[in-house]
Amino acid sequence: MTLAVTDDDQTLAAELGLFLVQQPVTDEDRADAQHPNATREPETWLVRSALTKKPVGRLRFTAVDCLYASKYAAGISGIEETVADALRWIAPVVRHARTGKYDGTETIVCRFGSTFERPRAITECGAKATGADYEPTGAKSAVVNGEAGEMCPACRAKLETKGVRDASNLSERRGSASPKQCDFIRRLLDEGARNGRPYLMDARTIDQMSTRAASAAIDALKSLKSRDWKGDL
Repeated sequence: MTLAVTDDDQTLAAELGLFLVQQPVTDEDRADAQHPNATREPETWLVRSALTKKPVGRLRFTAVDCLYASKYAAGISGIEETVADALRWIAPVVRHARTGKYDGTETIVCRFGSTFERPRAITECGAKATGADYEPTGAKSAVVNGEAGEMCPACRAKLETKGVRDASNLSERRGSASPKQCDFIRRLLDEGARNGRPYLMDARTIDQMSTRAASAAIDALKSLKSRDWKGDL
């Protein structure tokens, strides 16, 4: 029986917060269908998030009736036996924010039974790290730029206590920071220096900051001050 997207698959996709969009047949698809071993014309379906409408994966039915599923969040693809299995695998998971620190190692079992060990990453909320997690810099950028819709709420709350906040409504234009913002940053840097934390930031770049960058810098410095100037900026 030829693999295909059924009404039941569409229903399951909706339950998982997804929806499927069939893509037009391409010249490459028609050419593949003419291969001596071909049993069907290839099909491609884009898997989108019902919440954000952004693509989160892809289903590809090949000319020899294999189903390749791609999961964009993890950047990996694999063969699945059914559309339902592929959808459950693609369904977005909560993405944690990693701290950049590690605690021991963990054993990873690959899809075909082989294993390997890797450092066990620590997340902001303490949950088990996955391949879909944000790296430390990426996590901060996602929050500041208003792109943290998939982030674990507990991880986001932890980042916000460190002064990382959504500044997507502020200007990114170079030099758009207000004199008040620049003066406040200088005062905070001076206070940090008096408390044993000099060189937190190159003061020569302050006047060239955008409104968004200045706001993020102020939040980060205020958070560091609340921690008695201990820890990372």
